[in-house]
Amino acid sequence: MLKIRTVYEKRDRAKYISHLDLNRCMQRAFRRAKLPIWYSEGFNPRLYLMFPLALSLGFESVCEIMDFNLRELVPFAELQDRLNAVLPEGLRIRHAAEPVKKHTEIGFADYLLELEAGEGFSATWDGFLARESILIQRTNKRKQLVQTEIRPQIQCLSCQQDGTQVQLGLRLPAGAQTNLNPTAVLDAMQELEPGTDFSVNRVLREKIICHDGTDFF
Repeated sequence: MLKIRTVYEKRDRAKYISHLDLNRCMQRAFRRAKLPIWYSEGFNPRLYLMFPLALSLGFESVCEIMDFNLRELVPFAELQDRLNAVLPEGLRIRHAAEPVKKHTEIGFADYLLELEAGEGFSATWDGFLARESILIQRTNKRKQLVQTEIRPQIQCLSCQQDGTQVQLGLRLPAGAQTNLNPTAVLDAMQELEPGTDFSVNRVLREKIICHDGTDFF
């Protein structure tokens, strides 16, 4: 059994494929590509696929991760070509290799947000980040609403405004321990900065990063 890690894009219309449907889509792609995929043993064998960091519906990405096992070696370039030949529009394998790092090493993700906003957005954003505390309500494991402090978790990589067009770069916690959705940050801004006027045109996940600051792949 050979462990394989692929990096794939999920863009354009594919952003509307839910995580559950994505799993089914990838299973069909493996069958159509006729790759020697490994199935679990036992009474009900299942194709093993692992997606360590699920992407929110409506988000795009150039750095999604999918791990799987093969029964025998297939050259990485051939594996990539055979999958891309059968994947639907918007899904494309960018890279295939043996995994090096563990899923538990994932600590952050970088996002690019494209907004349409009033001309004072960048100044309002600066004021929002200048707050010592930013509290949001989140549901804990007991399904109870609790207040959570997120200001230390928000890293602003860039904020560029040209008229009503804004590009916002964020690095946020992601992984097994803590996740912060970029839309939750924007929701908190609207709540704390009354009168903030903007709409989100696009959210793109650009990079997955380990706790130590290195790229995950």
